[in-house]
Amino acid sequence: MRVLVVATPLASLSAAAVTGAVAAGWRRAAPSDQVSTHLLATGTRGLREVLPPGVAVIEAVDVLDHSAQAFITGTTAPLGEALLRALPGESRVVVGAGLTRVHDGGRGFADVLVRRWGSLRTAHEALHGVELELVGADPAPLLGLHGAGAMRAAEVGAAAAQGREREVAAFAAEVEAQLGSPDPDTGRPVRWARAPWSGLAGGAGFVLLALGARAAGGEEYTAAATGLGAAVGGADLCVVVLEELDEVALGRSTLTAVAPAALEAAVPVVVLSGEDHTARRHRAGLGVVGSYTCSLEADGLREAGRRLARTWSPH
Repeated sequence: MRVLVVATPLASLSAAAVTGAVAAGWRRAAPSDQVSTHLLATGTRGLREVLPPGVAVIEAVDVLDHSAQAFITGTTAPLGEALLRALPGESRVVVGAGLTRVHDGGRGFADVLVRRWGSLRTAHEALHGVELELVGADPAPLLGLHGAGAMRAAEVGAAAAQGREREVAAFAAEVEAQLGSPDPDTGRPVRWARAPWSGLAGGAGFVLLALGARAAGGEEYTAAATGLGAAVGGADLCVVVLEELDEVALGRSTLTAVAPAALEAAVPVVVLSGEDHTARRHRAGLGVVGSYTCSLEADGLREAGRRLARTWSPH
């Protein structure tokens, strides 16, 4: 039996540690089965582990402030500085990001580029030969009721969130005025601040989009970059490991990255997760034939792999 185990980093474990633990448990129970692993990344973490050597990768989580005061005092400038350090000699730079406590709308990030090139328009011209890719964990826009700033209201208070929203909106309008171009379909100015993924990395995602970056979800992006479809098509069973199986995971997760190839090749999918909040009818459309919960520590994953092998392996 050919088994493929797929995961992103979970909790304190890397993607390699997660998939390796499940695979080890399966091999212990069914040593004659062929068990392979495939690593994906969410965008927040794990891109360097997944992408091939030689790709310039910046992960916002490594450089931005995580303190409780970051919403008020934090800046996205360190991400701009990281981009400038990565640029020499590179024709492609991948920026991985999630939603952060820092939320200056990307002003600090933009200020770094302006200091380097004099203006955002000049920066845009200077970066013309560089393929910028924004890989994200959450498609939240910068502004709006469902924007990155609004999501912080419960944590920082409505007044603080609304005040920052006004500041960020004013900055976004300045950037869009400088770099604005008409939408080829509508003829109207592009509103990057309302676009998916623009709320990433404290708003640096917004500036990156305005500078021409392409954006994609982490699992989707790394699935394409690592040949996940072919790997799934060559398996008899695919095991997907998730932190939580819920409505969000049914819409955007490792499971939805696996599902298209699994459905096309008629490969059944089994899900391991820390918590399962779905019913069978919810996940059936993604090719899921079984869902199991376990501890997401290494020992728990090994034991879960062993139990899965006893259930699903013919040996």
